[in-house]
Amino acid sequence: MIQKARENQLNYQYITKENQKKDILIHCIIHDIAGQLSGINCCLMLLETENLTPKAREYLEIGKKQALQEEILIRDILNAFSAEITSLESFTVDADTAPNLLTSAQEVIQLLSPTFVLNKVHLQLADNIDQTSDWRVIGDKSRLNRIIANLAENAFRHSPMDSTVTIGLQQEEDSILVTVDDQGSGIPAEIAKHIFEKFSQAGNSGRVGLGLYFCRMTVERWGGNIGYLPLPQGGSRFWVRLLKPKPKT
Repeated sequence: MIQKARENQLNYQYITKENQKKDILIHCIIHDIAGQLSGINCCLMLLETENLTPKAREYLEIGKKQALQEEILIRDILNAFSAEITSLESFTVDADTAPNLLTSAQEVIQLLSPTFVLNKVHLQLADNIDQTSDWRVIGDKSRLNRIIANLAENAFRHSPMDSTVTIGLQQEEDSILVTVDDQGSGIPAEIAKHIFEKFSQAGNSGRVGLGLYFCRMTVERWGGNIGYLPLPQGGSRFWVRLLKPKPKT
């Protein structure tokens, strides 16, 4: 038994060291890419001040949108690898300091609403949420916000204009269910099987699937689970089930 414990400790140390090496490499690569992208964004900002033809300004807007997508991709890569590297780190199980799901959802809506409004998509909380209930869950607040934001941004990318993305919260006996519903075209069943895997792609978006992978890695580390359901009326539902912290006795 002592020998087995020693082997486990050595394996843990090896995995930690390898993860640290990977972390350094990934951050160096991302730093270089982000630096180049920053230069591109500066050039695009300077072009905005020029007297451009309508067609040239249209191309400029396309360039700005593509640059924004690259920024999101860089963040997704960092989040995904961070989820792997920090999977052994601690998180909050204490009821006194546990993150509040309702608060996180409200903060994400406040953060993302300008982007949604600009693209004529409405982001809202479900009407049936009891704001006086206890919405605390096991987890880490910053990563919880990132999970909700990832799911909302994913819904946004698949939402047509003049549609709505709704974040719902539902109390269960030992857990809380979070849902993010959109009114898009849904995800084909064959693709839906793999959307939480690293580098999977949902549809023809061209985006590398890291945001949902980050969500799965993090949620499972907290003892929860995550999934996808097609809605009967059309559209998609991504759901996350997180455990409630046990009250102190």
